[in-house]
Amino acid sequence: MLTLELDVQTEIRFSKLLNIHGSNYIKLINSMFDYRINELKKGIRNIELDFSNYEHKYKIKSSDFYSKYENGVFGEESHNNDFMIWSGEYESYIEFHNELAQLL
Repeated sequence: MLTLELDVQTEIRFSKLLNIHGSNYIKLINSMFDYRINELKKGIRNIELDFSNYEHKYKIKSSDFYSKYENGVFGEESHNNDFMIWSGEYESYIEFHNELAQLL
């Protein structure tokens, strides 16, 4: 059995969610998992779309780009705004995949 100690405001919010799910804890928890899984999948898909644009523009796969970026291969070019965004998205992509694997 799981026991939660919640502050008053959080308990009120949790009760509202529980009521939406017919006071069924299992249904509520499953819907929370489903929601997070779907959000991670959407995030991954959006990042993949960005990857496609960068890969087309720079003619390099994202995984290869990130490896070279992390190893300083690009030198001063690594300060390129695209490269900084691309590397950050790649890190998020890996984190999303790791979290998704834990939830599935």
